[in-house]
Amino acid sequence: MTAISSIASKVNSCSGSDVSTGKLGCNVQFGEPRHLIGLKAGYEILASETFDQAYINGLIQAGNAVPIIGASSFEDMSSEDSMFTYSSGIELHNLDGLPKYKLTFDEGHQFYKEISKLKGFKNLDFIIGDNEGNWKLVKKSNGNYKGFSAGQVLPLMTKNKISGGDIESKGITVQFINRREWDTEYDILLRDNLDNDPEDFNGVNAVSLAFDVVPANLDTTLVVSGLLDADKKTLIEGLVVTDFLVTVNAATVTPTLVEVNGVYTLTITALATADIVTVQLYDSSANKNIVISTSGATFRSNILNATVIA
Repeated sequence: MTAISSIASKVNSCSGSDVSTGKLGCNVQFGEPRHLIGLKAGYEILASETFDQAYINGLIQAGNAVPIIGASSFEDMSSEDSMFTYSSGIELHNLDGLPKYKLTFDEGHQFYKEISKLKGFKNLDFIIGDNEGNWKLVKKSNGNYKGFSAGQVLPLMTKNKISGGDIESKGITVQFINRREWDTEYDILLRDNLDNDPEDFNGVNAVSLAFDVVPANLDTTLVVSGLLDADKKTLIEGLVVTDFLVTVNAATVTPTLVEVNGVYTLTITALATADIVTVQLYDSSANKNIVISTSGATFRSNILNATVIA
């Protein structure tokens, strides 16, 4: 995959020299916004980076990105430029309008709870994705990239289902506060030049770990399963031993692992009565409590605790 700087605003099917306001060449178009990737305010993306699932997952794991993917509807709530009119009838521009987007989602209550945490002012920048899988981001003067500067980010009240009408949903509004970024200082990454669809940039999935067997004296195995918080039913499969952090009496132990249909058996040295055991999902190589599975999905779990029984 090619560096961002090599594909920004590039149309694969058309070539030609740079143009200004002429109409030669193929137009770069951006569709209806349906996706947002929130970045920590001011976070800079190097032009040499590859905009793909691995890179976005790395940002998520590091706590620098929050994808909000797959809105069911979009509303443009932007304000208009305003003018002052002299007594002579001459108009003078006196205030730039600011872009404001409303995206509505029908993704269930776990999703609604999480996006409610995004409420804030000037705490996030946003990369914007459209319904065709294209992405729009700000190009900085140094050639690197960032998200569009946001002011108020406001998760709206969840709307209940109406009989014979709309289904349950939750919206979020974002006002963008730098008009210059919006008008001229941006680039577009076209889907044709990317390896991933927006749906591949999924957010962190919350997982509840539980012991299937209560740890007891002389046990050499911990039997653990994890359910998605979204439905408390779906078992997480495909994790590997390096996705787990196990401690006994606050000391990290190194287990071996066997998985059968989402149930994980961790083999350790024999436990003793009153030992304190903890298990959580953890990427020790990155020193982060978010793990990235081989499928590219990201997970964060509770810290499971137990006192070994006699």
